[in-house]
Amino acid sequence: MGDLNKVMLIGRLGNKPELRKLGNGDAVCNLRVATSYGTQQDGKFERETLWHQVAVFGKQAESCAEHLEKGRLVYVEGALRPDDWKDKDGVIHHGREVRASQVYFLGAKPGEVQAIAA
Repeated sequence: MGDLNKVMLIGRLGNKPELRKLGNGDAVCNLRVATSYGTQQDGKFERETLWHQVAVFGKQAESCAEHLEKGRLVYVEGALRPDDWKDKDGVIHHGREVRASQVYFLGAKPGEVQAIAA
């Protein structure tokens, strides 16, 4: 079997999506997605939150910027990519981002009541 680079996340947006245009005119939307998990230590349940940087491109990026807002539940599918940058002091930082291939909007918008089927 060959290599596999696939990421699947279900989480909430930590801020409003940021849409910008690249030099060639293509749209890119940056999302900050929070996921959490629970751990049990010494009989005490604790929840930990992880933050993920997600980049969405093209028409899907424009749709995310138009319809998503802070707190919205999303399902993101994509691949992990290196995200290296140089700060104002010239120090190089290494990180990772999820390059989204699909973003699905889940649940109701924040502040709305989601209808439950009987």
